[in-house]
Amino acid sequence: MQLLKFSTGNAKLGKRLIFSLPAGYSCPNAGVCKTMADRTTGKIMDLPQQPIDPTTDYRCFAAMSEAMYPNVRDARWHNWDLLREAMYGGDHYVGNYEYQVQTIASLIELSLLVQPTLEICRIHESGDFWARAYMEAWARVATRYPAIKFYAYTKMLNDWLAIHEKMPANFMLTASIGGMLDRMIPQYPDVFKRVAYVVYTEEEATELGLEIDHDDSHCFGDKPFALLVHSPQRAGSDAQAAINARRKQGKFTGYNKTKKVRA
Repeated sequence: MQLLKFSTGNAKLGKRLIFSLPAGYSCPNAGVCKTMADRTTGKIMDLPQQPIDPTTDYRCFAAMSEAMYPNVRDARWHNWDLLREAMYGGDHYVGNYEYQVQTIASLIELSLLVQPTLEICRIHESGDFWARAYMEAWARVATRYPAIKFYAYTKMLNDWLAIHEKMPANFMLTASIGGMLDRMIPQYPDVFKRVAYVVYTEEEATELGLEIDHDDSHCFGDKPFALLVHSPQRAGSDAQAAINARRKQGKFTGYNKTKKVRA
């Protein structure tokens, strides 16, 4: 039986389990950050889902790592292929929501059994909860592993709202600004307490009254925070100009340690 692949930390996050899917392809609600790397060649495709000024959108950092590292790209596609097969592979069960949740949860649990025992699991360094049954499957896994803190950024706010009462305390989501459903965040402040904003400069974060996160520690809090845009951006974009300016000032421009992928 094929199992899902995890990595064990990176330059930003340190020692923890990390699970990922292909950037963009698995992110149906992505907006200004919609970026994909071609599965075969790794060529970057920028596909914003809403009318925006092309100078002000930014590329998904996770897609850029897929473009640079074929092994990372292959591992993420391996995971998505397995999950979609689990979700849709049996014709008899297509449309059976509970079967889909349980089948995916079982696949995740079996895959976790061969991973090192760590206290934290980052879901989706790349990708998002592309289906409600998939999100609920992870919530169910978290319920069965209370000693592990599972967390993720997501733009799938409609599904989060729909199942939030089923989420255990160790399954922590952060609303990622820049998606198609941002309007829901102020409508349900008791649900969407943790919110991440991408900013171009430290000054922008200060003006917004937000602390900048560099290690995901704010994902375990209960208030909004900021993330500095990084990774190579489109030439001529405001995002790349901001990174160039920070580089000249000797400030933060990105994380660059390659992670190890485990079968």
